[in-house]
Amino acid sequence: MQNSIALEIKNLEVLYGEKHVVHNVSMKFPRNKITALIGASGSGKSTLLRSLNRMNDDLATVNGEINFHEININQSKVNVYRIRQQIGMVFQQPTPFPLSIYENVIYGLRLAGVKDRQVLDQRVEESLRQAALWDEVKDQLKGSALALSGGQQQRLCIARTLAVQPEIILMDEPTSALDPVSTSQIEDTLVQLKEKFTIIMVTHNMQQASRSADWTAFMHQGTLIEFNQTADVFMNPQQQQTADYLSGKFG
Repeated sequence: MQNSIALEIKNLEVLYGEKHVVHNVSMKFPRNKITALIGASGSGKSTLLRSLNRMNDDLATVNGEINFHEININQSKVNVYRIRQQIGMVFQQPTPFPLSIYENVIYGLRLAGVKDRQVLDQRVEESLRQAALWDEVKDQLKGSALALSGGQQQRLCIARTLAVQPEIILMDEPTSALDPVSTSQIEDTLVQLKEKFTIIMVTHNMQQASRSADWTAFMHQGTLIEFNQTADVFMNPQQQQTADYLSGKFG
């Protein structure tokens, strides 16, 4: 890979009790690119994604290395709160808090002890602009986030993640609960965001992966089958399992 690497995993495996869900996966995620994780339900995509910022800590056993800034963050001594600031997460269902739009965006900053109103105001506008939501909500920042549409709520959740200025954004099927218009808006937003952030996204939507992602990883039954630039994976898959999945023969 020519690009610098934002995150690298080595021999990552995840177990729920005795059940092996992710098997010995090694990958390098390029900086300022979108990487899509595709595969059938139960292939380990979301489990792998959640391991990258230690979201599986209380649910599963995660073995192997997750290297971020040359530190293996899969160690007990690591500050998990700090890691989740640097490696943010956007979930499948929009999850705005029952607060104002403004308070939703700065939620993480308040937790971090930021009190300067000028800084907070600036970060709200900056984050909402980055999430392509500012023009729609700038006159209703004191209004409830729950009054927004589903697509707007998801972009608000993206803004909330961006406000703490992470380096990497993890997204677990960020558009699966949205209509096609909202999905298209989110995809456009992601392409803009990769100029400043590295995005790793789980998606069931093949078209979304082919449209949005620079790199695509195909997983099957917890194993990484193929990982390459998206055009190569879709147009010239190297593994028969990848070709079968993309043509709808299984999954």
